[in-house]
Amino acid sequence: MLVAIETVFEQCSVAACQTELKPTPANQINPANPAPQVLAVATKAGKRGQTEDVLPMLDGVLAQANAPISDVSIWAFTRGPGAFSGIRIGTAVVQALSVANGVPCVGVSSLALLADTARVLHDLADGTRIAAVMDARQEQVYLGEFVIKDGQITANADGEACERLLDYQGVVNADVVVGDGANLVKFANENAQVLDVHPDAADLTRLALYQFAREGGVSAENALPVYLRNNAWKTLAEQGKKS
Repeated sequence: MLVAIETVFEQCSVAACQTELKPTPANQINPANPAPQVLAVATKAGKRGQTEDVLPMLDGVLAQANAPISDVSIWAFTRGPGAFSGIRIGTAVVQALSVANGVPCVGVSSLALLADTARVLHDLADGTRIAAVMDARQEQVYLGEFVIKDGQITANADGEACERLLDYQGVVNADVVVGDGANLVKFANENAQVLDVHPDAADLTRLALYQFAREGGVSAENALPVYLRNNAWKTLAEQGKKS
């Protein structure tokens, strides 16, 4: 069983799904496989109280799935980028749980999760370019650039890093734009669609399983967050930025 914890998108969300997956060579993965069987999911909107809510919600999800914590074989979490506190909470909880029952972790990009959720909800076709854009504050956004290939999202490596910081009013080149930063950037493609998607832990299970099948998991000490901004923990005054 895989259990996913999502705390980056200003929520506390926990989901459990059934899995018998083991790491598999990428060329043996069938992207057309059905979505994972989600056994239970619980989501509470808002970023306040995540620390206090996450473990009771986990207990509730395991009870609903009628499974003990010893049945968990993979822990998944959104590794960022995003709000510092949400990344820190989700990462720390999964690291501790991974140590406690000795199973691997899978850290999934929050930008990739936005793009993959759009792919599934809107049945986007192969070749569709997706820009996932999240407000990073300080007059910047987090930008992830992806393209759908063989029914799955993959990094769009057209000369730029897949995930990076971009200044407000910077230009993105995509067919579809998702995320709360979509209104803070300009579009090179005047026909680009802006889609409203809100991933939860159930969405995270799908991408985490696919990633685990391709790459395997990592140990707790290697389940690391991604902030993109190196001084994310500092106050605005310490960074010399205006609020």
